[in-house]
Amino acid sequence: MWQRKQTVFLVLAALSAVATWWFPVATYLRGQDLFRFSTTGLYKADGTEVVDVALKVPFSVLFTVIAVALVACIFFYANRPRQARFVRGTYLITLGAIAFLFITDNSISSFLEDGVGRVSSSYGVSFFLPLATLLFSFLAERAIRADEALVRNADRLR
Repeated sequence: MWQRKQTVFLVLAALSAVATWWFPVATYLRGQDLFRFSTTGLYKADGTEVVDVALKVPFSVLFTVIAVALVACIFFYANRPRQARFVRGTYLITLGAIAFLFITDNSISSFLEDGVGRVSSSYGVSFFLPLATLLFSFLAERAIRADEALVRNADRLR
């Protein structure tokens, strides 16, 4: 189980999904006020939460579910078709999470600009970690398909 390369890719994908908890998705500067958007909400520089902005999607829960599903996929090594289906499912959920992250980022930026003017923003590490999750999930699924093809080929030769 651990010697297969798809296991390494699945572990890396799960770790990159969990790592979104510790890094900011984006930071915004409005005048002298600094805001930090993380997967748990929008916070001011001093750590107080901005209560006017509620996240429509609970990103911290979503990325935890993705990480748990990816770790569970590791233990489906005996049934490669089911393992590939689960990885594809997490792949699609991650795509949705990336889309909602982008939409939420634009929404927060518009909220902060409302009536004040220009807001400068910069993306943090957690904005790109879901892309790493997507990449590692894709590589894991590719390795699972290659493993399945190898087993089919060996069965055909017997």
